[in-house]
Amino acid sequence: MIAISILQCILYLFVIPFCMGITFTKHFDEKYNTVGNILTCGFLSELAVFQVLFLLFYKLDRNLAELTWASSSILFVVSLVSIIFGFKSIKKIALPKFDLGFLVFVLFSVYMVVMRNLQGVNDGDDSFVIGNALTTLTTNYFYKIDYYTGKFITSTSYSRHMLASNSIFIAFLSKVTFIHPAILAHRILGSFVLILHNAIIYNISVLLFDDKKEKYRSVFASFASLMTIWDFHSYLTDSTFILSRAWQGKAQFVALSIPFAIMLLLMIGENAGKKNIIYVFIAVLCTASVSMTPAATVLLTLSLAVGSVCVGIAVKKIGVILKMIPALSPMAAFAVLFYLFLK
Repeated sequence: MIAISILQCILYLFVIPFCMGITFTKHFDEKYNTVGNILTCGFLSELAVFQVLFLLFYKLDRNLAELTWASSSILFVVSLVSIIFGFKSIKKIALPKFDLGFLVFVLFSVYMVVMRNLQGVNDGDDSFVIGNALTTLTTNYFYKIDYYTGKFITSTSYSRHMLASNSIFIAFLSKVTFIHPAILAHRILGSFVLILHNAIIYNISVLLFDDKKEKYRSVFASFASLMTIWDFHSYLTDSTFILSRAWQGKAQFVALSIPFAIMLLLMIGENAGKKNIIYVFIAVLCTASVSMTPAATVLLTLSLAVGSVCVGIAVKKIGVILKMIPALSPMAAFAVLFYLFLK
């Protein structure tokens, strides 16, 4: 059973994201077709697919078992199609320069993962995330049973959580890996998210420093990691979210969505908005972000909207701003759903 659990974790957190991520990164400039970008794009795509299916199955009053079968089947098919059409791009994966600076960055990253597992915080939000995941796993219902009392939820105020499938995704992973939701989230998912976060930081450094200044990439990435470690001194900092509870939706939004949005905006600025695939992935990012926290409908929308205006002004291209409008359309749809859930 342990071997099956390990293989399932590898399948859902590495193989499927890798296959799905190639769909997007094969269209990026070759230096951005990195393992980190592939896994991050793939994992966010996995979350986006699961989010859409969750909302559909919740609306149809279906259960976790049916959602698990549907999600797994669709993820397998999409991954298979993606790897078939993107197989050739595997040979073009860009590798970092393995110098002393990169080794220091890797050591900082490993230290962050180790300390995250030693100093993880099971706070009040965790009672919601793990409580709902365990309740969903054991009862087969989505957000219908109060995990404190075991009774059916009748209050409409609980509906504000309905858009976020973070707890349900943990229940889904727990069901397919046969690992308890708390162990899966605290030990495996949290560490995986932190690894992706550091991969994004390094890829941002690739965007900031061209090949002539390649030696500064590892310095920047190591400094960013060091600042994250140093800032872990209060429960009010973003570093606390990233290092102590990366499995929670809000923490994933801080660790993945925000830095990846910055990276995509930098990529848009570099090519003056000519690569439409980036805008397509922004729509995927929006969907995945809402699965983490409904607050993304406002926070990420404003960040990307303001960012696109700044980039558009910098490169003197109005098209950069105009193309962002349809890319943010999923957020409008989720905002309407959020209103209907609360009504």
